[in-house]
This record gives sequence, C-alpha cells and structure tokens, in this order.
Amino acid sequence: MKTPEQYFVENVRLPDVDDAGRALTSAEEAFLDKYLGVERERVLAEAKRLDPRGADVVSGIASESSSAEEHSDEKMRAQTEIRLVSFSLMGREYALPITVIQEVIRYVRPTKLPAAPSSIAGIINLRGRVTPLVSLRLLLGIPGEQEDRFIVVCRHRGLQIGLMINAVSTMYKADGADLEWNVEANVGVNAHLLLGLYKAGEKLISILSIDNLVQVVLQGGRTHA
Repeated sequence: MKTPEQYFVENVRLPDVDDAGRALTSAEEAFLDKYLGVERERVLAEAKRLDPRGADVVSGIASESSSAEEHSDEKMRAQTEIRLVSFSLMGREYALPITVIQEVIRYVRPTKLPAAPSSIAGIINLRGRVTPLVSLRLLLGIPGEQEDRFIVVCRHRGLQIGLMINAVSTMYKADGADLEWNVEANVGVNAHLLLGLYKAGEKLISILSIDNLVQVVLQGGRTHA
C-alpha cells in the first residue's frame, strides 16, 4: 500500500488559483457575517493571501469529488469500500474520506477572529479563499496539549476549512465489513462529529463527519453530546 506522501505526490492537482474575481459562496458569506461583522474588511486585510508551493505543500490530492457529485455522509454509508486518510491527535487516530481532502499544508499562523470560540483558531487566505482553521483537539474535547504541525484542507458545501493536526498517519482502503456507522452508543460525547468507526486489525479508527464539521463551524463552534 502506498504511503499518503507517495499517493499525494503522484496525484497532485491543486485548485484553480485564478479566481480572484469570483463571488463568495453563501457559506462563505454566512461565515464572514457571523464572525466578522463590521470588522470584516480590517480582518480580511490582515489575512494575506497564501499560495503554498514546494516544501510548504506536504501533499495535494486530485479530489475524486471534483468531477462527481459532492460528498455526503449518507452516500458514504452506502459504499462497500472507502479510501481513508488518517491522522493523529494526541496519540489517537482519526480519518476522513479521501474525497473531501483537497491538500495538506504545513501549519501557518492564522489571523484571529474577535468573536470566535476557542475551537476556531482564526482564518487564513488560502489561494484566494477565506479558510477557517479548526482545532480538532478542542472541538472533540480531547485533553492535553500538542503541537499542530499540519493543516488538512477540505472544501465542502461551499466552505473551505483547515483542520489542524499533528501528523498524517497512513491511508486505508476500508472494506464495508470493517465499517460501523451507528457509533453513538460507543463514543458518547460529540458523537455527532463522527461518521463511523473503522477496524484496521487491532486498531479502531474514528471517521470524522465533514458534513457536521462544516455545520459546527458555521454555527459558531458549538457541539453537543
């Protein structure tokens, strides 16, 4: 099986960067209105555009969703095989479907938002798109401190978000027989942020719900048990 780095290097296709005049999506407008208000122009001016290249792009993905229907959790549950990219948070392993990941870049310090909850570290202007950076550790309620060294960039339902992680772990081709979707009874707090569980040998890997992660960001970082 290829490592994430091998896969990404062979399949790099970063997003179009010649979109400076494009209109904001409704999700981007909703995010900016919620967190910036009258501070909008000032904060956006502070967030200088980033176009990572070379060593700053750890990996890029030719997203399979670019020419197909957009990802949804409901469609994922119906699949018999899923490719996952996993990463570590405080020694625990989490994963996302490869179809929702755009690229992985080295961590950059975000521009802070005056009214954002602690789980939203701020924003960066990544390739012309306002990109909230989310601390998965805080959002998932994982205790402890860790160095966030990378950002997993996902674009979903009109909003590009960056998930702050410590390291990319590996890739899996998950068979449906090893996937469990009804996980609420097994994981408890913040179960709505998890799409399911994948059993890889002796390891149990939590698959995150990109649908609900984006919803939480737009709602103000609120989670519920």
